[in-house]
Amino acid sequence: MIFGYIAALAMGMVSFENVGAAGWFQFTMPMHFGMKFELTSIISMLIMYVVSSVEAIGDFTSTAGGGLDREPTRREMCGGIIGNGIASIIGAFMGGLPTATFSQNVGIVIMTRVVNRCVLGLAAVIILAAGFIPKFASLLTTIPSCVLGGATVSVFAMITMTGIKLITKEKLTARNTSVVGIAVALGIGVIQANGCLALFPDWAKTIFGESAVVIATITAVTLNLILPEEETQEEEVQENAVQMNVS
Repeated sequence: MIFGYIAALAMGMVSFENVGAAGWFQFTMPMHFGMKFELTSIISMLIMYVVSSVEAIGDFTSTAGGGLDREPTRREMCGGIIGNGIASIIGAFMGGLPTATFSQNVGIVIMTRVVNRCVLGLAAVIILAAGFIPKFASLLTTIPSCVLGGATVSVFAMITMTGIKLITKEKLTARNTSVVGIAVALGIGVIQANGCLALFPDWAKTIFGESAVVIATITAVTLNLILPEEETQEEEVQENAVQMNVS
């Protein structure tokens, strides 16, 4: 990214106009938009929080597997979900949406295998500085999209392969492939053909038509609950033995 930014700067693709126009410090006042309880908004936020938690579980599992070569412990998983929930509550008081764990960060951890808390804490400080110091945030936005795109190709490739790795840990039975296949197909399909949501209310289009994660998550969870479990070979042997004893 450094070499790409220098090259873009030499080619005149970087503009610092927004940096000069930005202020030095800003802070969002709590409850700026007030508080109002609406049923549609409550249902929308409830779905978004559930999906965000499911996404967080996948990201924590991928991070622990890619960076530490192990599954996250129950305590680590609970702590991560609770921390994400607390951050979402604070964000709500500031007028923001539920926070996300951002899967691209998982790809960076898997690629670099850097899981040191000091490094991750420094990254958090940089993000906070970008939120409170507009000039610093504007400086980050001067990075051309082509440079960011080139840098993130390998990151998202690692995310994809990590997801495939997690899926293939389980046996690819007819049930498992149906759950994963239908969830992925619907998630991508609805985004590509979001005109099918034109008859639904605006809140439904916002939740289900903007992100493939929502549709894929709901579909996968629902299918996992309603599809019957497949009998293992041991269970089949025991069942046959019982039938033979009865006869």
